[in-house]
Amino acid sequence: MRYMILIGHDEKGGKAMTPEQHQALFAAYQQYEADLKHAGVLLGGDPLQGSDRGVRISSEGGKRKLLDGPFSESKEIIGGYVLLEVKSRDEAVEWAARCPAAQLGAWSYVELREIQEIPR
Repeated sequence: MRYMILIGHDEKGGKAMTPEQHQALFAAYQQYEADLKHAGVLLGGDPLQGSDRGVRISSEGGKRKLLDGPFSESKEIIGGYVLLEVKSRDEAVEWAARCPAAQLGAWSYVELREIQEIPR
């Protein structure tokens, strides 16, 4: 079973962190990645650039519309992802709960979503 951990946060929350707090968080993510690799469940994952580097794309009446970030109406953004392959939902939940973002309080969260398998 494949699962994606979506790492969400309030962009302002991270900006309030001290350099020492950033370093500690970076070290926690390095250890988390090492643990995932050691367990053989990590398929991929990366942090994402801020919403100021993003673009939303839609189409209306056959015309493409682009909206450059930052997206002021968004209070929370997806800041990264981890892609797992595990044996069960319970195992995925355990890994998601260990994600450093799940430990940061109100300004950060993780959302776990099962990948819908599509025959190809």
